[in-house]
Amino acid sequence: MTFLRVIGFSLALLCFYAIFAHTLPQVEPDLSEPIEVSTDGLDMAGMISLGEDLFSGKGTCTLCHNGMGRAPDTLEMDLAVTFADRLEAVGGEGPAAVEDYIRISMLEPSAYVVAGFGKKGTNDTVSPMPVVDAAPIELNTVEMNAVIAFLQDRAGMEPTVPLPTAEDTPVDEAPVGGEGMVEAPETDIIAALDKFSCSACHDLNGSGADLGPPLGGISARMDRTALMGAILDPNSQIAEGYDEGLMPDTLGEDMHASELLLIIDHLLNLPEPVLSEEPEDDGPITDAAGVIDEYGCAGCHDLEGSEADLGPKLNGISARMDREALKASIIDPNAEITEGYEADMMPDYFGDDMSEGEMTLLLDYLMKLPE
Repeated sequence: MTFLRVIGFSLALLCFYAIFAHTLPQVEPDLSEPIEVSTDGLDMAGMISLGEDLFSGKGTCTLCHNGMGRAPDTLEMDLAVTFADRLEAVGGEGPAAVEDYIRISMLEPSAYVVAGFGKKGTNDTVSPMPVVDAAPIELNTVEMNAVIAFLQDRAGMEPTVPLPTAEDTPVDEAPVGGEGMVEAPETDIIAALDKFSCSACHDLNGSGADLGPPLGGISARMDRTALMGAILDPNSQIAEGYDEGLMPDTLGEDMHASELLLIIDHLLNLPEPVLSEEPEDDGPITDAAGVIDEYGCAGCHDLEGSEADLGPKLNGISARMDREALKASIIDPNAEITEGYEADMMPDYFGDDMSEGEMTLLLDYLMKLPE
């Protein structure tokens, strides 16, 4: 009788764990053969479709280019008007100039920083956007051309990018309607993290990214099951201080099961970051050049030989404004706009961020600028 009770209890326990296991997010391994996608014969319609997939997929563009204010909401903008305005600001006209503008923006993001979307404290001279042909995104030339074609098409333009040939590097994604996985499962953790652009948002592999929460020491905060759930259903619970919708919710479909387990094993072994007891302190700024560099003044005004012209020239400013008026224009730049320039171009937080010493150094320098 005791033996039967033990058997019954064991069977009940097995049933309980079987049912519990099926309540967890499931990832089905992809057993299909990898498909090598050739770009030979891809027409412009295919390029545009590929570019749309890349924009929301491998390129991770929609992680920031959305309605959350981190970058311009590209897919909701009137790109025909937007491109015309941007080209007028930088010089250029027509679809070919748009192609150059987009390509440079992808390869040198800080070349054309949209006002209000630069890194804080740089006066919109430095972009937070990663370079797209380097890790973790790593778009190749054909893929960048496809994204450009997609954006030109959305702007109502005939794409100007060349079509790929058989000699071009095969793209990493299947055409629209394709079946199966393009790539075999990654077995190296660095390659797996790069494949899914993890370090574009999280500080992994020294990327320094901070769009997503830090993952060092995550094993002290989440167990294996919770971490798997956070990857497969990232919007079910949002870390404090971060926005919903930034992390793709398609990783369960895109990852091989082996890749998911590889990434989870790596994350659970990440050590807690070692914080220095005292933050590094470069000391107070002691000259005007340091103030200009700290607050990005030369990004808009022609200072220190920058030749920038987004803001008015300041040479001989002492003949046009006294010291108090100049200080007021730095603290509240939108109170009075110089003719020919636009409002809201200059940040209005310098009065809060600058120390009295920094303000004095800057005013002394500007009041002595010759005509």
